[in-house]
Amino acid sequence: MTESFRPERLEVVLSHRDSGGVVLVLYGELDGGTALKLEQAAAQLFAAEYPPEILLLDLSGLSFLSVAGARAVLAVHETAGMSRVRVVTGDRPAVREFLHATRFDAVLDCYRSRVGAIAAGSRAEFVSHVKTIWDAG
Repeated sequence: MTESFRPERLEVVLSHRDSGGVVLVLYGELDGGTALKLEQAAAQLFAAEYPPEILLLDLSGLSFLSVAGARAVLAVHETAGMSRVRVVTGDRPAVREFLHATRFDAVLDCYRSRVGAIAAGSRAEFVSHVKTIWDAG
């Protein structure tokens, strides 16, 4: 078996969990050989009795991201149900520039830092903000 099919090249760490959200930090390489590891970790969170309101995927620890890896992130986003998925790209060109070049950043809710992603607020704050905008118009 070739190196590209060794899922241990990706580490998915649950670094924070509270009543509103979960932070999953990814380290290593996210590609076709490791994507299932991310998808399974997210599926477990979404299937829980109390799924997170926000799942923050911190990709800033990745050294490599392929199209298959980006599709896995998109799959997590699409299977989130009532959970919101936010992606932290960090300053790694391997992640930030790749998501921009492939236009995945136009579909995903991307932030350069965890602080920015957390500061984006909760779903209730978002709905309240949008309602204010709509009511003003």
